[in-house]
Amino acid sequence: MPVISTNTAANTAVRFLNINADDQSNSLAKLASGSNINKASDDAAGLAIATKISSDVAALEQASTNASHGISVLQTADGGASNIADIVERMKVLASQSASGTVTDTERAYIQAEFEQLQEEIDGICESTRYNGQSLLDGTSDFSVDDTETEAVVTSTNTATTHTSTSAAAFTGLDNSATGSTTTFTMTVDDGTTTATISIDVNANTTMSASDALIEINADLSAAGSTVTADFDDAGNLVFTNSADSAITLGGTDLDDYQLDSGVVTASSDTAAGYENTSATKAESATFTINDIEITVTTDYDEATTTSSLSVDDLITQINDGLHAEGEYTFEASIDDDGLLQITSLETGESASITLADSTEDEGTLDLADFGFAEGTTTGKTVEVASTGAEIIVGSTSADTINLSIDSLTCEALNIDELDVSTEEGAAEALSVLDLAIDQISAARSEMGAIMSRFEFRSAQIDTSVENLEAAESAIRDVDIAKEQAELSASSVKVQAAVAAASQANQMPQNLLSLIS
Repeated sequence: MPVISTNTAANTAVRFLNINADDQSNSLAKLASGSNINKASDDAAGLAIATKISSDVAALEQASTNASHGISVLQTADGGASNIADIVERMKVLASQSASGTVTDTERAYIQAEFEQLQEEIDGICESTRYNGQSLLDGTSDFSVDDTETEAVVTSTNTATTHTSTSAAAFTGLDNSATGSTTTFTMTVDDGTTTATISIDVNANTTMSASDALIEINADLSAAGSTVTADFDDAGNLVFTNSADSAITLGGTDLDDYQLDSGVVTASSDTAAGYENTSATKAESATFTINDIEITVTTDYDEATTTSSLSVDDLITQINDGLHAEGEYTFEASIDDDGLLQITSLETGESASITLADSTEDEGTLDLADFGFAEGTTTGKTVEVASTGAEIIVGSTSADTINLSIDSLTCEALNIDELDVSTEEGAAEALSVLDLAIDQISAARSEMGAIMSRFEFRSAQIDTSVENLEAAESAIRDVDIAKEQAELSASSVKVQAAVAAASQANQMPQNLLSLIS
């Protein structure tokens, strides 16, 4: 109905005018900013997603820079390593020249002078190859490999000292059948550190079996903390064995009842002390291989005592001479801190390997077991350190990393710091060790190249990710200009229509006044 108190039509027109004006303002804001989201209410979920994508893109752009820096570090290190490889190659040429019989010791002294200068230059390059103030090749930078590598070591085993019952008859046990009271059978066993007292009670008019007596003997030895144990040999004789490889001393008044003699039995000669056979008829020999290099060792034979023997020093000399005759100086025989014979590699880590095998062509009269060695392959170890090298961030989270590790290539690390080519023997050793150094440098450069390749692939992947993420963010955040322009045009027309409608609504009360005039 027509009224003049409330202009409902004008209110409606103004309400739509405000709505259309807001739509027009929003469209203008989007067109002016180029963004589809200018305030959170425009698209709350889209704003959250776009913000997260934006932060990932920023992190990835920095990751791309990190990868580029990593490549630069490796390129710098590889340049230095390349020069070191050239120097080691020259050192090998000098070693070959010095090893030749065509030069004299005078010329070798001149060769050694250049050799020493090249050794110093290698260390100089390792120190001067720097990136951001850090020397990359001397093991002092944040990129240095901190893993611990061990040599391949084969160690001879000691043969335990043994003391066997001397009656040449099997030990049958303890006999107390002829007495009228309990008898205690005693003896003492000294392992070199501890003296154990064996005390076994046997009831009157009875006997104790050999097996029960053995149980009692070992119980008393164990209770005393002795390193000696008792057992039976194949003939049933009672045998005492000292795992500590020290002398066994037997004592006591009842040893005859155990079919044992008193006295001291020293360590077997078939240990790291060398080899001895006191009933030989001639010199003995053993032929075996160390990493496919055939080694032959021969004992000394004493015809007067019919003793075939080989001291540990002579054994070491013959093994090393056999290796050196084949130009192999990268592992050698020696005595360890415990006095045991060992063969040690110069190379370290999992690639270090020593393989021992008895010869199948010329077996000789002895084998590896006679010197305490067993056939098989022993390798070195690499103990990885969690903090080794530097973790380079190449992604949008802290878990996206590539480890950048660079091996030290100093003379000490290459095991060439003590080489001396001033003698023919030293030059021959240098030839063998320098080959190992060249392999080590090649392995280090190969690792650098592999990591560099990984950085390059990751850098390409980062660029692809940034491109795709920016496209995804654009789909959410950027305004569709054509669509928004159409929306603006519609809003503009609606605003104009609302203004016209409001104007008409405001004229309606005036028209009603004509009814009462």
